Amino acid sequence: MVIDFQHHMIPIELAKKLGVYSEKVVFGKEGGLQKLTMHSKLYDPEAQLRDMDEAGLDVAVLSCIVGWDARLEDCKTINNEFSKLQRQYSRRFVGLAHAPVLEGREALMELERAVRDLGLRGVTITSQVQGVPLDSPRLNDFYAKVSDLDVPIFVHPAMLPKGYELVKDYDLARILGREIDLAVATTRIVAGGVLDRFPNLKFVIAHFGGGISSVKDRLIAKGYRFGTLRRTFEEYFDMLYFDLSGFEGGLTALRCALLGIRPERLVFATDYPQDFTGVSTDTGKGVGAIRDYIAAVRGLDLEEEVREGILGGTAARLLKLE
Repeated sequence: MVIDFQHHMIPIELAKKLGVYSEKVVFGKEGGLQKLTMHSKLYDPEAQLRDMDEAGLDVAVLSCIVGWDARLEDCKTINNEFSKLQRQYSRRFVGLAHAPVLEGREALMELERAVRDLGLRGVTITSQVQGVPLDSPRLNDFYAKVSDLDVPIFVHPAMLPKGYELVKDYDLARILGREIDLAVATTRIVAGGVLDRFPNLKFVIAHFGGGISSVKDRLIAKGYRFGTLRRTFEEYFDMLYFDLSGFEGGLTALRCALLGIRPERLVFATDYPQDFTGVSTDTGKGVGAIRDYIAAVRGLDLEEEVREGILGGTAARLLKLE
């Protein structure tokens, strides 16, 4: 079974309500910077299922690219629609819950409703929440709620990460800033003691943690400078999970990740339909290239059980799928 842990969909009525619906490829902006790439496949579950069949994807784990900055009312719409898709397309779609997690009790109750009542299988936030880092005490109530719900937290890159003045030009905020922010978020989860306060949390961090393997040796060697670690950096790091998306199946990124991330902590992902459809890249890769990516994972010099764990087994356990 192949599970795509980063797969995006937008309820069509919500897209129209927010004024971001477009059947053509258009770019949503904020503060003059490009933030979103909108196009027709983001709203069309039937088209997505056809692509999944062509690509060899059995299950898609849904998150919504307008959901991380959405109001509570709109998050409820996303959660309701994802629950509906889970029921309508049983065993093909699995939804993650969205909520404005800094907005107090109502937001946290929405997460509980989405998981306990609607049957969604996890929750999702971004690598910073309205500029707040993931180790902030302001997120403690959120982490406590998720610990109680016992579901994974999918960490997507912040759509326009704050605090990086030098990435505002050349669309670097999306191209590189998101990866930098994921690596910073991963490090802050460790340095900030989140896993000490909430040891049962299961973070799944997108894009190989922004390619954090390339600097992991430095983090291990210099982690004592944080002044906060009760265990080694590597022990905390090995408590985290990472997905394989963000590089459109790039094998250099995959090989680099395997040098620093235990394969048992990797889950397959594509960033579809933003990657592998030609809307966000100009590499010419299409949906069929997902099959090549799956084949590359199956060709890794790992035990078969480990390879199949990357492709679907680990995600199935995290999401408690049958």
